[in-house]
Amino acid sequence: MSVDAREASALFEPARLRLARQLHGWSRAELARQAGVSAAAISQFESAVSRPKPATLAQLTLVLGVPARFLAATRTPTLAPTTDESFFRSLRRTTLRDRERATAHASLLAELVRSIEARVVLPQFMPIEDIALDPADPVERAENAATLVRELWTVPDGPIDDVVRLLEQHGIVVCRIPLLTKDVDAFSWAAGPRPLVLLGADKGVYERSRLDAAHELGHMLMHAHDPEPGEPALERHAQRFAGALLLPADALRSEWPGKRLDWGHLLQMKTRWGISMAAILYRARELALLTPTAHQNAMKYLSRKGWRVREPGTRRAPEEPAMLAEALGLLASHGVSLDTLTDEAHLPSSDDLAQRLGIVPRSRLSVVL
Repeated sequence: MSVDAREASALFEPARLRLARQLHGWSRAELARQAGVSAAAISQFESAVSRPKPATLAQLTLVLGVPARFLAATRTPTLAPTTDESFFRSLRRTTLRDRERATAHASLLAELVRSIEARVVLPQFMPIEDIALDPADPVERAENAATLVRELWTVPDGPIDDVVRLLEQHGIVVCRIPLLTKDVDAFSWAAGPRPLVLLGADKGVYERSRLDAAHELGHMLMHAHDPEPGEPALERHAQRFAGALLLPADALRSEWPGKRLDWGHLLQMKTRWGISMAAILYRARELALLTPTAHQNAMKYLSRKGWRVREPGTRRAPEEPAMLAEALGLLASHGVSLDTLTDEAHLPSSDDLAQRLGIVPRSRLSVVL
């Protein structure tokens, strides 16, 4: 169903204008200059004090690069993640504008997932009881949480073959987005109908990406009850959880080379476990296999060798999400295109959406039509 500017004006949804603006990383004043209206008018539109006339709405869609339908309300409230309820690593390293742009992409993803789930049965997400942590909880409890997740999710002993696939198999939607900034390389949102993890696509480091995915999983399972973005204690929890999930304590202790570091052995461990040598060293310090001084010396050695920038070993492509691509492929095989989904959910064009979210259809999942 196409929606023109007149209909969109009548059905105008303030949250959609804010979302479109944040996708560009613009302030209200910047959008006002682009559209030739006052900043006060944009503020009034976004706060539902007034709504744009059809001609103004048409101009807004032109400068924002979205179809008129995007600014029109649907039958359900817009899923709009906020920066306050999303997990970001550091509030000091990231600007509010970058965080808003990131959460705007999460909103697009959430809307698409809701439209998909009207037809496709996705794996169910089940929270795990008794592992919720607060900032005052000791970091060792995150270690225990990772051990419990491996047990409850029946993760085989040894390395996890594909961390992203593990999350997807347990109902977490993962998306690798090309448009995140260098300071927002991963974040997550657990407050919606389905948890979302968004990973950056620009760094392309296999081991870093696996650690990022495991880190966000830790937030999902331990901190969703009370998100505190950038809270150092929660970040320490998530980092400890990620290390313990990817390289359990007993495994590291049994494979640790002893008092004298063997860099060849560490490289073999990196390849086997899919975790960087730097992360292995940090994990060894956590478990008192390395003293703080020995860890510091090892990191200095990594720096001298240039391995803090690029570690030795075969470079593998980061793990790719598959669940949404499979769902879209299945829908396409039943005659339901991405165009159909974007139209009914009042999303950007299918090409724009696929580019922003980095997805292409393939198959196969069960379907409810």
